[in-house]
Amino acid sequence: MHILKRCWTGENDDSDVKCSYEYVIDLKSRIEQTCELARVELAKSQTRYKRYYDRKARSRKYAPGDQVLLMLPTDNNKLLLQWKGLYKVIERDTPYLLQN
Repeated sequence: MHILKRCWTGENDDSDVKCSYEYVIDLKSRIEQTCELARVELAKSQTRYKRYYDRKARSRKYAPGDQVLLMLPTDNNKLLLQWKGLYKVIERDTPYLLQN
């Protein structure tokens, strides 16, 4: 409470030295500014990465009756994948998503 009283009344002896309360307030504002900057930069990078991904991505739509290959884990190692099939598409569970 003594520190708060000195800050509010302006009884600081040395103006160059911050009291701990002023330091905490300053640190909190700097952390908030840093977090906001990080959010902005993250949003920028997300849009950039989406644009790069969308350049090569293709929309794949399968109808019942189409034949497809599936990439499934191998019998010996679940981390290794291998193509299996031809399998016939029986039905589609979800409707196609609209993409911009």
